[in-house]
Amino acid sequence: MVAATVLSGLLIVVAAQTASAHAELLSTTPEDGAALEHPPTEVVLTFNEPVQLVDGGVRLFIGADEPVVVDAQVSDTQVVAPFPADAEDGRYALSYRLVSADGHPISGAISFTIGDAGGSAPVPVADQQSPQATQLAVSVLTGLQYVSLLVFAGLNLFDRIVLRNRGRIDARSALVLRCTGAGALVASILLVPVSALNVTGSPLQEIISPAAWRAGLLWGPVTAAAVVLLGVVGAYALATRTFDRRQLHMLPLLPALLALSAPVLVGHSQLIAPRALMVAADLGHLLVGSFWAGGVVGLLLVLAAARVVAGAQSGPVRAAQIIERFSALAAWTVAILAISGTIMAVRIVGTFSTLVSTGYGWTLLAKLGVLAPVLGIAAYNRFRLLPAVSARPAGHPRWRHLVRTLQSEAALLVVVLIITGFLTNLSPTHEHHDMSAEQAGAAEPASISAVGQGLAIDGVVEPAQVGDNDLSFTLRYEDEPATPEEVAVQVSLPEHDLGPFEVSPELDPSTGEYTAELSLPVAGEWQVEVVARVSQFAEPIVTVPVTVP
Repeated sequence: MVAATVLSGLLIVVAAQTASAHAELLSTTPEDGAALEHPPTEVVLTFNEPVQLVDGGVRLFIGADEPVVVDAQVSDTQVVAPFPADAEDGRYALSYRLVSADGHPISGAISFTIGDAGGSAPVPVADQQSPQATQLAVSVLTGLQYVSLLVFAGLNLFDRIVLRNRGRIDARSALVLRCTGAGALVASILLVPVSALNVTGSPLQEIISPAAWRAGLLWGPVTAAAVVLLGVVGAYALATRTFDRRQLHMLPLLPALLALSAPVLVGHSQLIAPRALMVAADLGHLLVGSFWAGGVVGLLLVLAAARVVAGAQSGPVRAAQIIERFSALAAWTVAILAISGTIMAVRIVGTFSTLVSTGYGWTLLAKLGVLAPVLGIAAYNRFRLLPAVSARPAGHPRWRHLVRTLQSEAALLVVVLIITGFLTNLSPTHEHHDMSAEQAGAAEPASISAVGQGLAIDGVVEPAQVGDNDLSFTLRYEDEPATPEEVAVQVSLPEHDLGPFEVSPELDPSTGEYTAELSLPVAGEWQVEVVARVSQFAEPIVTVPVTVP
């Protein structure tokens, strides 16, 4: 049943239409790659959804000169950048860094020529990408926020619904609530400045300088942090007290679920039509995730407290009853998980090509790949192990087996939640910008040749332009042809402190040639480093420069 559900969801994804969560550039005036006789009065960028400006985010490149910050204006889905009236003939490019309506930064560039540009220098077009450390910090903190919130809210659900507790939560569970609540608070608060640094494209170390990230503050992370603070503090305060009236024992769930809803404020779902359906699916997904994550942790705490011993029947019998109750409820959550997950995948991913050709699609597949064994372990516990435990509540081997499977399930769930944290910060669309026709026409391959530590490389990088490039090369070691299996390529741009970025080349045994795809997002003097293990004790390195105009 699980396999059928997953396959059905993937088939629906294949048949669906693309729906983008990040803003996409629909058109520009003038067009990218246009050849103009006279300077335009302004450059207009039109997107598919409203965008926000970032200070210094729109820049005009004039030939090979340093870029000039443009005082652009935003009108709903359009960015209007005034163009110098006294502009001379030559090559120009306009780069932009904006904020999509979902709070994620987007960047790109267009280029065009004015008049006779035959003798002018190429324009060093470069996207204003955020430093990798900043992007990684956003994803890691989001993952921590997901793990902490889902366990925190789920343990409250487990205590009130599965355990049917009408008093204060026990000491062990209270300790877990404190730890996960603190984790959710710390992650949510840190996401405010780190997300702002990601918006402005600033390095992570600038977090200690409020002036560096104040310009990138967005309402989404700030509101989410406030919601988490109110929900976590309120839920913990209510969970650790006893209520005189039985009708109030469910009260701790209200602030817990409020905190759980915080990720919806900064996710993809709030921008994709139909919005109400997407938000409902996202909330359902979070609710199921919290029930599973907090429930598995709660079951481990129950088993730790049961202290199963031969001849002591009350603890094991009660534990078995609790597990049966949780298992029965969990069976219904699988249906909610399948429905909400399929809706979100269809509307966000859209097509099979997006699923297998973008970082978002591959990360989603990785999440499904880890989730499948989680459901498999749960099914094994429900239909095989639990009946055996219920038949012999005092049997040590079966209880130990159950504890081990629950621990495995909990570990895999943490991995799923961490992947989800990374997933929320990836774009569902293709994450590259194609070169203009003029740039592609001007591209010329760059030959590379160098010798280092006895290792010689000869090859070519084409088109040797900003963007995706193809690298092909052959190796010689001590003047003899070499085709080692272990070869690694690293590229870096020291002048802008970019990289190193590592790629794995593929060897064609028939020709002895290695090939790899290099992404060179910025113009400059790149360093291509090739490391080859030619023997058990020799791993020479050769470095060759590649100039990207």
